[in-house]
Amino acid sequence: MKNFILPAVLILIGTGTAFATQNVKSSKKNLAVKQGYIFNSSTNQWDRSVMCQDEIAPTCTVNGLPSGQQVFGTTGPEVDHPETANVELYKIN
Repeated sequence: MKNFILPAVLILIGTGTAFATQNVKSSKKNLAVKQGYIFNSSTNQWDRSVMCQDEIAPTCTVNGLPSGQQVFGTTGPEVDHPETANVELYKIN
């Protein structure tokens, strides 16, 4: 009987660890980090700025403060000067 206690305990520990790991994987959010752009009025084009995310959080600004210039994203590929940037981005937490 004593020979079966150790393997049984190891199997229970392994099973518990597997369920705990699976639960963490399924509850983890996949945050999409995106390039942010600001409009440069002197050149009339969108310039790269800070990285932001598309998950709901405080609005992404250049300096990270609520009073800073808001940063926007694009629906297309990341380029140096996109034609438009109209996707609202949020601060990375």
